[in-house]
Amino acid sequence: MEALPTEPKTWTALPHALRESWLRSAGGVRDPLSALPPIEFDDAALREYRRSHPLRLVLPVLQRLLIEPATEAGLIVAIGDAEGRLLWVEGARETLRQAERSAFQPGANWSETAIGTSAPGLALATGRGAQVHREQHFSYAAHRFSCSAVPVRDPSTGRLLGVVDLTGDAQAVAVHSLPLLLAAVSAAETELKLHPGFNTQAAQPTLTTLGPGPAVLGSSDAAQQLGLRHAEILVLLGWRADRGAERGLTAEELSELLYGEAHHAVAVRAELVRLRRLLAKHRSPGIDLLSRPYRLSAPVRLDAWEAYEALTVGDRGRALDLYRGQLLPGSEAPGVLRVQRELSAVLREAVLSDGTADELWRYLQLPEATDDQEAIRTALRLLPMESPRRAALVARSCL
Repeated sequence: MEALPTEPKTWTALPHALRESWLRSAGGVRDPLSALPPIEFDDAALREYRRSHPLRLVLPVLQRLLIEPATEAGLIVAIGDAEGRLLWVEGARETLRQAERSAFQPGANWSETAIGTSAPGLALATGRGAQVHREQHFSYAAHRFSCSAVPVRDPSTGRLLGVVDLTGDAQAVAVHSLPLLLAAVSAAETELKLHPGFNTQAAQPTLTTLGPGPAVLGSSDAAQQLGLRHAEILVLLGWRADRGAERGLTAEELSELLYGEAHHAVAVRAELVRLRRLLAKHRSPGIDLLSRPYRLSAPVRLDAWEAYEALTVGDRGRALDLYRGQLLPGSEAPGVLRVQRELSAVLREAVLSDGTADELWRYLQLPEATDDQEAIRTALRLLPMESPRRAALVARSCL
């Protein structure tokens, strides 16, 4: 095993992804020279959690493809959950013994929030494979090791399930290490997709936010009504993820989007705690709230985004099927209002520019289109003279 370096490496010399991770880590780890990851499970709690975690189903695959060759090479393999808590750590005995000195052990939390930059934490934060050499770790306790890690996802929904990590000396970050991990994780995800014990866990949650009535989060077998603030948070996180943004939102950014000012971050964090408890209480939708930055653990079928996507490919009929009214009509959150206005404007433009008479009629049944004189005139031009709908539209055009 390589000797422990004498001082941490300056963050300015790191690659971009690691610099970003160090900056995030600096907000949570106060003393990187003495910090150790928290142990969040005792033995009994860890045994219980392991029995219910879906990654237990792929342990035989990972044992064969990764743990056995890693042990022969003097390395160790760690398997953690989506929050960065290590559930299994196996491999070469001497490396395991040394790793325990840094609390790299089952039950410990190795997320960025808990201990700063590490391969497991970085892979979970970015959703991509990561490699971290010894002194590139944010906290000094991890400087004795190098590591590579790859996130594991639900093969049906893309939901983040956890992370698989390879730790040890320089071999852990060798050229072949990341491809080896990627291959093993790919095989594990394929095994999950085929495993009869996992298929029932794969229903993708939906978030219904368009039109009157409360927002609803649910799956095929359960649904949960949401308060307006929780719905606003989920819309902001879901819309951002659907637009391809890999990074979530900080409490300050959410404060700007919810209140128009950044200094309500404390109130936002309190709402996020309540939302996380709500999601934990109603596990059937299959979604969790991850932190630093705040993001959803799984893709959500957001009806507003599905309507927007339908419009981008010219499917106005499907968009109108989904669009029962404005997005969260009671919301005053600036970020939600921007999404609301954008979706409403794209729908109106699509229908007025290329819509059929029937599509224009359907659009005009929406509360927001009641007094849209341009849409009424356009529909009157397209409707057949004998259509019974003309009289109703003529009456509206005269008001």
